[in-house]
Amino acid sequence: MLRIRNAVGALNSRWVISILLLIQFTYGLSTITGSVNIFYNLSYLSNQSILDLKSTFLVVPDKITGGLLKDKFNQEQVKNIYTELGNNPDVVSYGTYYEDTVLLDPSKDSLDSKMFVELTKTNLGFDEPSISAIVLDENYYQLLELKLKSGQGLMEQDFNKNRNENVHVLVGSYFKKYYKIGDVINSQYTINGFLPDKYIVNNNTSNTYQKLDKSMLIPMSKEIYNDYNSMFTRLHLGTILKLREGANLEDLTEIIRLPGNDVSLSLKSFGEEIKQNVKENAYIEIPQLILGISFIIFSVIGIVVTTIVSIMIRKREFGIKLALGESKIGILAQIIIENSIIGITGVVLSLGHFLWKYSALLRFSSEFNYASALDYKLNGTILFFVFLVLLVIIVISSCIVYLFIRKLDPKSLIGGME
Repeated sequence: MLRIRNAVGALNSRWVISILLLIQFTYGLSTITGSVNIFYNLSYLSNQSILDLKSTFLVVPDKITGGLLKDKFNQEQVKNIYTELGNNPDVVSYGTYYEDTVLLDPSKDSLDSKMFVELTKTNLGFDEPSISAIVLDENYYQLLELKLKSGQGLMEQDFNKNRNENVHVLVGSYFKKYYKIGDVINSQYTINGFLPDKYIVNNNTSNTYQKLDKSMLIPMSKEIYNDYNSMFTRLHLGTILKLREGANLEDLTEIIRLPGNDVSLSLKSFGEEIKQNVKENAYIEIPQLILGISFIIFSVIGIVVTTIVSIMIRKREFGIKLALGESKIGILAQIIIENSIIGITGVVLSLGHFLWKYSALLRFSSEFNYASALDYKLNGTILFFVFLVLLVIIVISSCIVYLFIRKLDPKSLIGGME
């Protein structure tokens, strides 16, 4: 406690230099927090897909202008496409899905107040909480190969029910705090398993994806599955293929194209899309990374220089301490405490600056829970890396300062007076 009190007094005596260091830490660590977010997200995209990146392919349209011309074709033509895909030796499996939103009804369920707030998407103008959902057919569910406990998961009969009937659903890990297996949401969706903390495709034409921790997987009802309009839309926007290595993409592309269709369909490698997304964002982040490295270097230099100057200003104080038996390690400990106080204060200010600067993006990321390069957050992992950077700065600067301290002797510090 005495060392801390002395450290605060020392910082107060050199407050101008301390404030300059605080400003440097505030903006430098705020920049690093942004860069850590980006690279954390890129790592997440590369490693946390529920779909196999190597074998998964998405059916994508070349354009969507004025809606899809469903009237030019019929249900039999679309069914034939899926029949041919199922018979093709290059296709391991395939499935279809569409994105939906489940509005939670407080009159049917007693909702926790915290969950109510966290699931309300104010960016969309919603006043009621909602759950982002992926409605998937049985083929797609089998394609996911989820490893759940016996008796859990979606059942075959769930895919044969009508839209408003009670069905089993899977929900993300977030809901473990509020529900258990067998609980019913909206008097319709019975929870029969929890999803891993990964992400899933929710739009074949986008490079943002749906995280599963706050999501729900719903079995597609038989009337929706067999509805031509839904089937036609899913062909263009919601078809997933799992292909064998070396699959003939040209032949498969010909299969999925409807003759005379104004919208051309093609196959896109999910893994290549993720790889390209990661590569582009990593390149974009290089200038910020350079700024972050420069901050670390200048922070070390700044701390070393100001510390040495402080020692020279207070050399009589340190000389007396050494003469009275204080070790040089003890002097170093005093200096480390002073610099740590500046560093920790700088971290707090930098996080405040980061929250202010990216407040809109942080709120959007929290509400929509998308996996993307710009999914900014302040979770435990991000804070760990920020404090790790601070620790590196303190350790390196302290080692350099110690090389200076070890050469000091009491007589030179106090001028031979005592």
